Amino acid sequence: MPEECNLTSAERKYLLIVFLTLNEMGWTRLKKVSDFAKVKMPSAKQSLDSLAKKGLIFYERRGAITLTKLGKEIAIKENENIQAVRKFFTEIMLIEPEKANEASWKIYFDMSEEIVEKFVLFAKFMNQCPLEKPVFIGHFKEFIKKGNLGSECPFINKEIQRRD
Repeated sequence: MPEECNLTSAERKYLLIVFLTLNEMGWTRLKKVSDFAKVKMPSAKQSLDSLAKKGLIFYERRGAITLTKLGKEIAIKENENIQAVRKFFTEIMLIEPEKANEASWKIYFDMSEEIVEKFVLFAKFMNQCPLEKPVFIGHFKEFIKKGNLGSECPFINKEIQRRD
């Protein structure tokens, strides 16, 4: 993300919400943004005004809201990142999609930028790993079902052998 924007996590969140609520014509409305964010319109308006001052959206009172070129670039990146986190939760951590979506929004926008960057990189790595399934993911799924690692874990077997 460009340093000159210096966005707060709330501004990043609202920029993404604008992106996600755009209609096929490329614009959205304050009501759609506030409904998506589950806040009252004055709260959403405050963040939208800030994004407009930073040149990331075009927004006029009671008018359509659109993204500037830079705003769209940042929103696309934010969307890629939050989708990687969501996918990590659903496919790696095996959390049901609705809960994973809710958690990804909370975690992604409440963590410090340094932690977000590392977490997103890890999530993207896990989602894009060329191995069909890293071995430990299968063991994690077994652990969730059985409540223990089970005998198929090669590391447990090695540890047991060392003790004997």
